[in-house]
Amino acid sequence: MSAVTYTLKAGEVARVSGPARIEVVNGKILLVGSVYGEKSNLVIHELRSYSLKALAETELKVFLGSGGFFSVVDPSTEVVDDWLRVAEVIVDDFTLFKSLKVVVIGPPESGKTTLAAFIANYLRDRGLNCCILEGDVGQEDLAIPATVALAVVNKPFIWQRELSFSEFRFIGCISPRNCGSRIIASMVDLVNQALSKGCDVVVVNTDGWVSGRDGISYKLELLRWVKPTHLVVLDQGLSDLMSNAFRGAVKVIRARPPAQPRVRSREERQRLRAEAYKRYFNNSSVRTLRASEIGLIGVSPLNCMGVPVNKLLEAFPELSTIVSHIVRACKDDRELILLVNEYPHTGLLDTLRNEIYSKYSARLVISSVEDMKRCLVGVVGENMSEVAVGLVEDVRLEENDIIIKLRTPYNGPIKSLISGNIRLDEEYREVRKGE
Repeated sequence: MSAVTYTLKAGEVARVSGPARIEVVNGKILLVGSVYGEKSNLVIHELRSYSLKALAETELKVFLGSGGFFSVVDPSTEVVDDWLRVAEVIVDDFTLFKSLKVVVIGPPESGKTTLAAFIANYLRDRGLNCCILEGDVGQEDLAIPATVALAVVNKPFIWQRELSFSEFRFIGCISPRNCGSRIIASMVDLVNQALSKGCDVVVVNTDGWVSGRDGISYKLELLRWVKPTHLVVLDQGLSDLMSNAFRGAVKVIRARPPAQPRVRSREERQRLRAEAYKRYFNNSSVRTLRASEIGLIGVSPLNCMGVPVNKLLEAFPELSTIVSHIVRACKDDRELILLVNEYPHTGLLDTLRNEIYSKYSARLVISSVEDMKRCLVGVVGENMSEVAVGLVEDVRLEENDIIIKLRTPYNGPIKSLISGNIRLDEEYREVRKGE
């Protein structure tokens, strides 16, 4: 990295895009809501971009990597002063409330993650016990994608990845479109956990799904249950909509989005998620579990009462053509669920589905053992506590039981597994995204 020295006057604003490293030689700056003084050393990730403000005459030594950028800019083109205004409004209101719940919403790439970090840092610097909740399952910078996670803000930070999460909840997908109720329940649970453990303020970051009737309805439902004291909105139209929806029940604060945000491509987002998965499982081991000894929440067809093969064939003689493939079978009033070691050919499956439905009014659902491999699952320990995420390495039938090989960093007792919709390849890239 090449080094360039910059001298900023008090009040001047600069924009930096990574990869970059900044040394504060003397003076002090405001960056993402925290004040950094002499000898501070700050690292900017290659996919992040921030504005900083000199609070006194300041000398900076800036090291830029390939694609990095640093420039002194017109303060009116940046958001740092507007975000300061937002943070000051919130901190001034602390005397009016026993605790604060601040939710940040906005469209994709509008600066939600950085603004949530800015507010959390600023309130911490003002002496408040602050927690931050990452509710965007598609990025999840605190824990791992497909989860929501809570962290205590016990130090200044630039990006949520610099914090250690204290609790998380497994969602199992990377979009709220099909997991909205699970996300809402988890976020309410974590907000309540944070407040019960002494946090004065919980800052909640959210995903960018705010378009269309479904996206708006989801956000309104989320806010209805989280019950924020403050709602910070990074879009004028969305701010007006929220003000009309809540009519003073929530303090709605409009914040400016960055004029030139660092927009991440779909491929960059996928890469960041793969890095997060890989980092999480870096110090993991493979454990052997028996399906008969643990709970299986939503892991169909493992979480149902099995039907012996002889009983299955008595009830459904049509299945004799694939009996050698069947590992496990379950039946309820509407569905016949089969786990098979490998799929029979498509034509035979289509014929069986039609016959089973026409004769018994039951829907035939078939999944393969291979479909379960490399799937993410939530790991539940004592007292229904979600203690880790696991990756299914192998599933096989052994002595009339199903053996699950699970990769996880957790070494304690496992009581249950929670199913998800994410499947990873050997490089931790998503091959089924659960959107």
